[in-house]
Amino acid sequence: MPLFILEINPYHQRKSTAQKETDVMDDEKIKASLAPCGLCCETCFAHVNGDIRRYSLKLKEKLGNFHHNAKRFETLLDNPIFKKYPDFKEVLDYFASENCKGCRNEQCKMFKECGVRACHQEKQIDFCYQCDLFPCERTHFDAGLYKGWVLINKKIREMGLEKFYEKARTRPRYA
Repeated sequence: MPLFILEINPYHQRKSTAQKETDVMDDEKIKASLAPCGLCCETCFAHVNGDIRRYSLKLKEKLGNFHHNAKRFETLLDNPIFKKYPDFKEVLDYFASENCKGCRNEQCKMFKECGVRACHQEKQIDFCYQCDLFPCERTHFDAGLYKGWVLINKKIREMGLEKFYEKARTRPRYA
């Protein structure tokens, strides 16, 4: 009876160490960008490394001391819109300030009663959709946010984390 020897090439069926390291880095990047609830921190106005903060800082830089000239432009252009410049500047200053480092790094600053961070830490999961009890009532979200949270996590589950992240980071947060 012939003896068959099956040789298994470890590189054929398994990912390379370099690919595994890339996958881990990608996963870490995604987790740094997506909160455990699935919201994209990068697109939030409050996030320290978000586009809105970055563009607000750039706009503040470009405007310089425009506040000294706003009243003058109101008269020169006969346009009362410049009366509102102090309100605009206050919002711009807020958008440019460092407000949030993301829910994985600190308690949520957007939704003070959010229960997701504590739950994800307790259950040792990265995202809500991974939990056997999803969806649950531990979020403390209002009805609108709760509905969005369920939809986001269902999309992540259906699309896969990487594809969801690629779409989430490029679409407007407040569309």
